[in-house]
Amino acid sequence: MTVIALGAVKGAPGVSTTTLALASAWPASRDVVVAEADPDGGVLAIRWHLQPEPGMVTLATAIRSGRGALPAHTHVIGAGVRALVAPPAAEQVRAALSVAGDALALAFARGDEDVLADCGRLTTTSPAIAICQHADMTLLMLRPRIDEVVVARHRVAALRQVGVDPSLLLVRDGPYQRDEVATAVEAPVIGEIPFDRRAAQALDDHSGRAPSGRSPLLRSARHLAEALIAPSLALRAGGHG
Repeated sequence: MTVIALGAVKGAPGVSTTTLALASAWPASRDVVVAEADPDGGVLAIRWHLQPEPGMVTLATAIRSGRGALPAHTHVIGAGVRALVAPPAAEQVRAALSVAGDALALAFARGDEDVLADCGRLTTTSPAIAICQHADMTLLMLRPRIDEVVVARHRVAALRQVGVDPSLLLVRDGPYQRDEVATAVEAPVIGEIPFDRRAAQALDDHSGRAPSGRSPLLRSARHLAEALIAPSLALRAGGHG
């Protein structure tokens, strides 16, 4: 199935929130799992009062022993969103990704579920880079501000050197337009996500209610999900032709 890796240029432009919004907006006809692969530690288990096991670490261990199955290591959070949670300790997450990163990436790709992997701040030395190298697409999130655009230009060039060719996802919190950013960074902008505090808070609501589908964040996430799924559908259709 489709594997999408999401990472940030710097700071906190909302990778976790965007990943959850995408999962909430994902077509009901397709199973999707949010996978926490942020080397700085997971947050979902804390937010949802869950134990971090089963989760990323137990899946990594199971895969190494030849018996890993993604669904068995996930929790249901929010309005039916299924998540592979990671422990909050960065050391544990980094160890799991360093030892089993390639195997995890292959397990995601071979599963029956689409996977949205939150890779945190993305650099060439990140232990999550293997997931990006095997993903169908990597989205590099940034705000259209001069400092992040300049960093993104260098980051994209470096990522391409290690086999990751990202598309850009803008968090609409800056003065530059998408075509200006695409030209400056020399990478395509696949979409824009608005700064929507109310919807972001609703995604963390433990009541299980999803944010309104009319919210700017969820509308943007729905359009983005359609754009991300379309290439894989076309590829599969071509393969059957």
